[in-house]
Amino acid sequence: MERKTHTGYLLLADISGFTSFVAQTEIEHADLALSYLLETIVEKICSLLTLCQLEGDAVFAYIEESKLQEAKSMRGLIDATYLAFREKALALHSHTTCPCRACEALPTLDLKFMVHRGEFVISQVAGTRRLLGTDVNLLHRLSKNHVFAATGWQGYALFTNQTMDHLQINRDELFKQAESYEHLGDVDVYCRDMHVRYDEMKAS
Repeated sequence: MERKTHTGYLLLADISGFTSFVAQTEIEHADLALSYLLETIVEKICSLLTLCQLEGDAVFAYIEESKLQEAKSMRGLIDATYLAFREKALALHSHTTCPCRACEALPTLDLKFMVHRGEFVISQVAGTRRLLGTDVNLLHRLSKNHVFAATGWQGYALFTNQTMDHLQINRDELFKQAESYEHLGDVDVYCRDMHVRYDEMKAS
């Protein structure tokens, strides 16, 4: 059975610090807090994109290019999602009276985005939607990058070169880096420090 190939935008929103957060805190409270944060991310992202699946501490979503009416709406979605995530984490921390390590560590969690424009096939397996293709593989590989090592940023938005061309983002404003992956080759990426963007949004 032949499946249609789609062109569009793939987005992975990944909570930074998740592994150490779970390993070093009380699992019950850590799980509850992360559930609230993931729900916040999904609510924002699904206002524009289609949810594909939850992947532990990450949200994978997509939108076909023909359905994205304005390029700037993707940038706005990332801003709104990051703002909501940070505000939710701070609110959970400030409103709790629990002294456990999980509740105390909430402000240390951060959020990073990987965005790539490419091709993919949509399939249904046992009633579950799956996206397949080299570009889908690349998006997930991009979550293992060297941005933190180069910049120290925990929260950032990473765009591939293909994405930059279509979302009309000024390259001069972003940090450029080259990543390399086996079977996929070299990939130029452009990154925005979401902490700086958060301060700009709060100030406005």
